[in-house]
Amino acid sequence: MADDALDTDEVAAIYDELLQTYKKQWDHQGHRSLHLGYYDDDHTEPGSAAMNTMRILSNAAGITESDTVLNIGCGAGEDSVWNARAHGATVIGVNISEQQLELARENARNHDVAELTDFRYDDFHELSTVEDDAVDVVWGLEALSHSHDRAVALEQARRVLEAGGRVAFTDIFLRPGAGSLSEDDKRQLAQINDALGIRIGPISAFDETLESTGFTEVSIRNMTDGIRKSTKRRQQFSKVAGPVGKVLDTLGTVSSTQVDAFDAHSSIHDFVERGVIGYYLATATLSA
Repeated sequence: MADDALDTDEVAAIYDELLQTYKKQWDHQGHRSLHLGYYDDDHTEPGSAAMNTMRILSNAAGITESDTVLNIGCGAGEDSVWNARAHGATVIGVNISEQQLELARENARNHDVAELTDFRYDDFHELSTVEDDAVDVVWGLEALSHSHDRAVALEQARRVLEAGGRVAFTDIFLRPGAGSLSEDDKRQLAQINDALGIRIGPISAFDETLESTGFTEVSIRNMTDGIRKSTKRRQQFSKVAGPVGKVLDTLGTVSSTQVDAFDAHSSIHDFVERGVIGYYLATATLSA
């Protein structure tokens, strides 16, 4: 993929190919989350930390039973199902992978919230399946990092939100204090971006884009300290699985996509430790 562009089909193919790796992780953790867990004194295990990230974002968004929530980049539906179960909210989940959408529907059925959830194939840059003024909250849990044009994504969020609606996102961004990147850092960042189908940008630019798109009451919260243990766990796994994967890749057992993802997750933790990458929660309101 080019440095600035993201192809929808290529991104979907990456995550469809990584599903086998993620399914093993899901079996171990007991949930289908793909996102980073937020650790604190009350949430010390991977599963509960992943649920904690959803709880924190949900509280920040003020989600209630009366809300219709649009979950962009819904993945296997864990956060959609969580909001339906925890709050009784109606949730529309959109994603660009049919495989993940089917897992999301299965997840909703297994947790008896199929009637509260609706999973659709849609690109959050287009939202062709969502009408104007149709939702109360646009929610993205590590979704916007998969956008190379966040202004377009936010314009679509604005279109589908009712007046006074809210957006709530968590994601990884370049930190304000990161400074100019060395050539080695740029190459490493490019490897992360291409391996995971993402485009990591500065949090300051995202803050500005929210305001220029017409959102007010913008709040940006740095959550990096809480997810350090999660990125470290991924790095530890990657340092074991990566070398083994490279051997198995030559035998056709593990794909180069999986090996590249291992390397990317290891690099992310290095950047987090060095203060280059941070994890942020952003909320904002659409002017009435």
